[in-house]
Amino acid sequence: MSDDVISFRTPWTTTLESPATLERRLAEQRLQAEQLQLLGSAVRVSAHGIAILTPAVEAEGPRIAFVNDGFCALYGRGRDEIIGQTPVAFGIVERQEAISASLLQHVFEHRPFVAEVTARRKDGSEFDLNLELVPVVDAGSLTHWVAFVRDISAEKSQVSQLRHQAMHDGLTNLPNRTMLFETLNREIDRAREAKATLSLLLMDLDRFKEVNDTFGHQFGDLLLQQVAFRLRNQLRETDTVARLGGDEFAILLGGTLDSTDVARMARNILNALEQPVIVDGQVLEIGASIGIALYPAHGTDARMLLRRADVAMYAAKQAQTGYSFHRDENETRKQSADQLSLVVELRHALERNELEPYFQPKLHMRSGLMTRSEVLLRWNHPQRGQIQPSVFVPIAERTGLIRTVTDWLLERALAQVHAWRDAGAPVHIAVNISAKSLLDQALPSKIHSLLTKWDVDPRFLKIEITESSIMADPAHALAVMSMLQSMGVRLSVDDFGTGYSSLTHLRQLPIDEIKIDKSFVSGMTTSEADAAIVRTVIDLGHNLGKQVCAEGVEDEATWNMLRDLGCDLAQGFWISKPVSGNDLMEWLVKTSWGLHFGTPV
Repeated sequence: MSDDVISFRTPWTTTLESPATLERRLAEQRLQAEQLQLLGSAVRVSAHGIAILTPAVEAEGPRIAFVNDGFCALYGRGRDEIIGQTPVAFGIVERQEAISASLLQHVFEHRPFVAEVTARRKDGSEFDLNLELVPVVDAGSLTHWVAFVRDISAEKSQVSQLRHQAMHDGLTNLPNRTMLFETLNREIDRAREAKATLSLLLMDLDRFKEVNDTFGHQFGDLLLQQVAFRLRNQLRETDTVARLGGDEFAILLGGTLDSTDVARMARNILNALEQPVIVDGQVLEIGASIGIALYPAHGTDARMLLRRADVAMYAAKQAQTGYSFHRDENETRKQSADQLSLVVELRHALERNELEPYFQPKLHMRSGLMTRSEVLLRWNHPQRGQIQPSVFVPIAERTGLIRTVTDWLLERALAQVHAWRDAGAPVHIAVNISAKSLLDQALPSKIHSLLTKWDVDPRFLKIEITESSIMADPAHALAVMSMLQSMGVRLSVDDFGTGYSSLTHLRQLPIDEIKIDKSFVSGMTTSEADAAIVRTVIDLGHNLGKQVCAEGVEDEATWNMLRDLGCDLAQGFWISKPVSGNDLMEWLVKTSWGLHFGTPV
């Protein structure tokens, strides 16, 4: 063929193909073109920023060849200001130079790059940016880069707000117990590596319950906010102050301080709190007691330091010295030598099986049917004999053993319910929970595990919580109680009338029962005031849809009076003293109360 002849030869005409094959190929090309057009449209209208960059042919890196409208809007720049720019156009701030260097390193190594950075717009404002740079390879060669950029400021702000709420006290905006533990553990690790010291102060307000009793909880909340403000003003930027719940605060002093410096700071805090406080026009004088524990002298982990600081705070309160370091002599001032030995012995009582659950029956007053009991703890000491809970429970609470004791008691109580059921006695059980156990976030999961282990219906377990335990941290108590209720566990407010909860709080609590304190029940036959209180509580409970239980029934006259007032349940020595699990089964068989309908003989 001569050079003057135009050739129409194409790859398709080099071989003969059928018209159907040619038509299929043309259709595939049209489809690919349409898909590319759709992809291009999607890129252009995407709200997220997208840029296409050339391969890196110079030290500055690749150049931007295309950006969509979302990219321009994100940075507040026109397309002509961006095209041809290097990755500098991503606006990464100068203080994050290391991230920019890492980006270029990934580019030259043909590796994808993802990072969250702080970027700057044209107007100088900064924002949080999610940057993803992806290499595009065709036939083994890098053809271009695609960058995806997205403003994540709102997302990060929301996450930050949620974390702040989870880690701070809602009333004072101070760090809460969870954040204190995180900070304390981190500072202990730092001090351990640096072979430095650490100072933890635990503070409790004096006479705060009297303020709540006299002026109400709203007044007390305002007072706590002023206390938090004064504490902040007394501390340095390196210090941490947290509210643990109720009127209890913790202060972690940053830096290495000797005991003289720590004592001086404790005195400064006490002096600041001794200044009169004005709340709603009322002038108050408050004080505080501070316990001090030092790392590593008094403890090498967070829980031990808090426990030692708590012991020291109790010593300061008892001795009215304002503040006290944890020392052995503090225990001596705090307790008699006999009580001091109990602290040590109690730690081994569980291991030696010296603790034993006792059970006191609770009767339905209208039917006389006994299907419920309350578990009470006894300590069978090998030398001292049986020790009452009023002696050793306060020790357990002060030393932090109360949670371990509570876990053990729950296990034994549910095991006994299981044994009673197998013996043909479907008896429900009530277990008392202390304020510190109620603050245990793992309490619901522990109870769920034990219910599963012993195959006990959750409705057969009732958790009794005192008013004061609930009001120490109402929000946390409500959350834990709501979780327990959702599991099917019954709830009771114990010693009602001796605390300082409001009717509003009582209405909001997910409880099934109100227990009238025995101090009112025992005097109701001789005191018109006590009788009026009992009558009011019974009416109140029924109006709220709750059952009412009277504890401390010591004689038949009290029983008859409670029955006439419509009380639902009763317990006390007139019915039965607390007995062992086996003895309770014998009591059920031998007495006319038993599991039968009837009245006592």
